Amino acid sequence: MKATGTTAAACAIGTFLMCALVTLYVHRVDTALSQEDKQYIPRYLEGIARLPEKPTYTEELNFIISVQRSVLKVAAKNQGLPFDQQREPMDLYIAKTGLCYDRSRAIEKILIYAGFKTRHVSVYAKKAAESSLEALATPDIESHSITEVLTQNGWLVVDSNTSWISTDKDRNPVSLKDLQAAANKSLPVQWSMQPAPKIFRGPFIIVYGLYSRHGRFYPPYNFIPDIHYGEFLENLW
Repeated sequence: MKATGTTAAACAIGTFLMCALVTLYVHRVDTALSQEDKQYIPRYLEGIARLPEKPTYTEELNFIISVQRSVLKVAAKNQGLPFDQQREPMDLYIAKTGLCYDRSRAIEKILIYAGFKTRHVSVYAKKAAESSLEALATPDIESHSITEVLTQNGWLVVDSNTSWISTDKDRNPVSLKDLQAAANKSLPVQWSMQPAPKIFRGPFIIVYGLYSRHGRFYPPYNFIPDIHYGEFLENLW
């Protein structure tokens, strides 16, 4: 009888874990390029010189800036795409409108198309007395969706609302982690372009791989947050 109870408990745990894994798989945000992506991304790249096979850092930087400006030009109107529908490069291109969470997705996919490694980041403003969990749980907190792209000189922040990138006065990249450390300690950074977006001028928290807390940006459009789990694991280091 005891063995039967133990077996039943093990089966219940196994079933729960299987359901959890299936749920995570169904709700994952995928960064793989679709056929629609491959059809529409070249439209963003019209007039932009292709990267050579072995680009210099300066060539990488100029290409990234051109991609950012192309997306800002295509989606110049500051109106987010509606909830519960796709927000891929094709959708942004057709709608000609978007906000940070729409534009950053397009920027990331275009850079992936060009061979870069990227990660999506949600940034939340944080008061000095708040814990990270408290800030994340606060409704309507100031937030921003951005892209980090890995250049040969390190991680670079690419803004999705303005033509700002996190290069210092020598045009070297400043990673979001380093930017956060400076902001938390109120240390000034001499940027190559001013001003930095407001959210980076005070304490903030970083969540890699989180596309939304509400779950309505990517299928299946429900209350479970939209997450890229591979990038989300980067919050652990």
